[in-house]
Amino acid sequence: MNNSATPSAVCRHEPHSVALQDMRPYALGTELLDDELLIVENLASLPADAQAVQTSFFTIGYCTAGKADFMLNDRTFHVEPGDLFLAFAQRTFSEIHLSPDFAAQAIFQNISFVQETLMSMTQLWPYLLSLMEQPVLSLDEAERELVMADYRALHVRMLDHDHCFAREVIKTCLQSFYFDVCQLLERRGARRDNFNTRTFNIFYRFMQLLSRNFGEQRSVNWYADQLQLTPKYLSQLIKNVSGRTVGQWVSVLVVMEIKNLLRNTDLSIKEISTGLNFPSQSLMGRYFKNYTGLSPLDYRRR
Repeated sequence: MNNSATPSAVCRHEPHSVALQDMRPYALGTELLDDELLIVENLASLPADAQAVQTSFFTIGYCTAGKADFMLNDRTFHVEPGDLFLAFAQRTFSEIHLSPDFAAQAIFQNISFVQETLMSMTQLWPYLLSLMEQPVLSLDEAERELVMADYRALHVRMLDHDHCFAREVIKTCLQSFYFDVCQLLERRGARRDNFNTRTFNIFYRFMQLLSRNFGEQRSVNWYADQLQLTPKYLSQLIKNVSGRTVGQWVSVLVVMEIKNLLRNTDLSIKEISTGLNFPSQSLMGRYFKNYTGLSPLDYRRR
């Protein structure tokens, strides 16, 4: 990052890929399990890098002092004290310029953890496009207090390493924060702006349908039939709205459910595969390993 308020030449190099593990040295003990979630108390402590960077994780930041200017996927944004900024994964930051007194706190989450936290919160999906389009929110005093209260609650839970349900409690804290952020968007009319569009209505209906049926139905044709659309049209629409294909969304939910059952139940792997409508245990094992790099048994042992 460039700790200067003076713009520099546009970066013409390929963006440098940054993984969540790269943030671990700056997390000060606030990390969850296998680098699922980290808190960095001051973003200005990160190493300076004039090169564009592409993050592989979800970022929630809150500016407490100074100013920052940056480009996010070729759009310019400005952040100052009291601003909340959110960036989804696979976004490219470039032209990053921080004032000498810049300070901000940030929560970083890997994609699987975000999906696991958000997927059951279907009422929040209409707001996601708003966050993609407008990732910086300027908060008034009452909104700042609300956001900081959520942050402090999460921070306390992140430091409580002895809690036997730490992961579940942290997910609950994050869900509370997401509800509060979406309430801020609701006040700004974000849900109404997006929810009335035909494209987003189809996406929303698809996600609701998927959340109820992914355990049995994994065919694009089935979801297209239910929505009275052609498979090609549905696939293209879902890809345009979310960046993921229908098949990728199906895989996300199926793998999340397998992880949940492996982690939180005593069901055998065979029972899990049967319950999720796989023809065989071995087929589910290949499906899971292709997505996670681990066999179901290895994941359960971890």
